[in-house]
Amino acid sequence: MPYSENSSLLETLLLTPCLLTGETHCDESKASVWVKPQPGETILLRQKLYRNQEGESICDLLVFYAKENERVFCFVELKDNIKDLGKATKQVINTYKHFKQHFRLKKYIPKACIVAAGGSSLQEHQKYQQDLLKEFCKNNVTIIQKKNLKNQDEFGDFLRGIPKKTKGKRKGR
Repeated sequence: MPYSENSSLLETLLLTPCLLTGETHCDESKASVWVKPQPGETILLRQKLYRNQEGESICDLLVFYAKENERVFCFVELKDNIKDLGKATKQVINTYKHFKQHFRLKKYIPKACIVAAGGSSLQEHQKYQQDLLKEFCKNNVTIIQKKNLKNQDEFGDFLRGIPKKTKGKRKGR
């Protein structure tokens, strides 16, 4: 199903100002996110989403991903430490809720990604992941810890909908 001119207009209005032209990575302090575009993909990063109201928490980055008829808006928060997961969750959800109030997003897949540069996993990790799942649905949420990063294009795989590889049990000899 082709997308209407209104969809293209929405993409242009949202992504033209403050666009990181030609960039496929974003760094903030110790945390970073990057993606390597593949043939036929459009990947756009935008840092300044909208005017921040006093006391309003917003996420760091909006990533637009498109391939053929698939359109994704991914709300990304970068943190130095996984201990800030609660704040990061709030920022991503607040931004998404604000976004939904002003735009019809029925033709887009909303996703959430939190990237932490370091720290130990918290027991609260699952609680925050559940909060994110309530807003973004299954397979549309990821929390990436850079110190545990095994796949160098983990964020790109997430945008594309490629599931994370889980550790399988080794067969005995």
